[in-house]
Amino acid sequence: MKVVLNRADLLKGISTVQSAVAAKNTMPILANVLLEARDKKLEFVATDLDMGIRCSVVAEVVEKGSITINAKKLSDIVRELPEASVDIEIDENQKMILVCQKSQFKVHGLPKDDFPILPEVKKEKVFKIKGSLIQQMIHKTIFAVSTDETRYVLNGVFFQVENEKLKMVATDGHRLAYIHKKLEGKGEGKTNVIIPTKTLNELSKVISDASKGKEEKDETTVEVVTTENQIKFTVEGVEIISRLIEGQFPNYEQVIPKESDKKVEASCSELSAATKRVAILTSEKSNSIRYQIKPGKISISSKTPDMGEAKEEIDASYKGEEISIAYNAKYVLDVLKNVGTEQVVIELTQPLSPGILKPKGDSDYLCVIMPMRV
Repeated sequence: MKVVLNRADLLKGISTVQSAVAAKNTMPILANVLLEARDKKLEFVATDLDMGIRCSVVAEVVEKGSITINAKKLSDIVRELPEASVDIEIDENQKMILVCQKSQFKVHGLPKDDFPILPEVKKEKVFKIKGSLIQQMIHKTIFAVSTDETRYVLNGVFFQVENEKLKMVATDGHRLAYIHKKLEGKGEGKTNVIIPTKTLNELSKVISDASKGKEEKDETTVEVVTTENQIKFTVEGVEIISRLIEGQFPNYEQVIPKESDKKVEASCSELSAATKRVAILTSEKSNSIRYQIKPGKISISSKTPDMGEAKEEIDASYKGEEISIAYNAKYVLDVLKNVGTEQVVIELTQPLSPGILKPKGDSDYLCVIMPMRV
């Protein structure tokens, strides 16, 4: 293999796939990135066996070929190179010779034959969505994903396509985030899958990279292909292929309260700032804050025996009977960070019943938070 390409393109290729490199593994080759030169391009592939990423950059291919090189070492080398042309050649001993101006590196590699092949995802169910839209949906749900590995089915976001509508739901058993959006094109059939958090975080990163420097009219499009146990996202030539989480996602519709007799409107920024300040005097174990809601205001307070107490009031639009309810401060702050509107609407029934927080004037998004006993 022998190729010539710009240092910036080489770095872009490595950076795009590096997140898929296995952090801990029993197979040394999974710490490597596969480089394959063909058809006027250099292709990069990395995988941890759960998720794989493939991309390519323009290159002058003098001689076709392939090699796998330690991803971290290659990335570290390329980051330190000057912005210039880079020559890469592989010798008969599977050694990469990399030359850039006066710098030369010789790095030992492993042959392509030992590298896992990324699965081919058959186009059973396909749809397209704007990159900015799916990115927004990821940000508004992923914070509620469970990190408890014993509840494996909750370690991802439920992804549902039906009747030209995409729904995304995440829950950890204490809170739930739900969003739905209409698709511009029609999806092929119904889709009900659970996507791992790592995959969605990587998709969001790839969308951001693809959208840099673009005008709004040149919207990045994401193609989504799903099968029974795999999903593939394609964003401007970058492919992310991932295993899906097996299992049955809980019936989230049962968790969302259908009716509420108490509705409160408050400034999102004021409620967030007050919650942050009062949360300073909470214990790490419970992180509990009490919200006392009465006509015209919300009183926010915390009390910890070994620390002290804090209290703050903010104005609110409310005319019902007084109610006092306790929440985990982190859960409230996570929601307020993602509401996206100046005013937040809080819907309540009883002190020990789930509460709903949602943006004012936006019926597509809501979060459910379970109250705490204090």
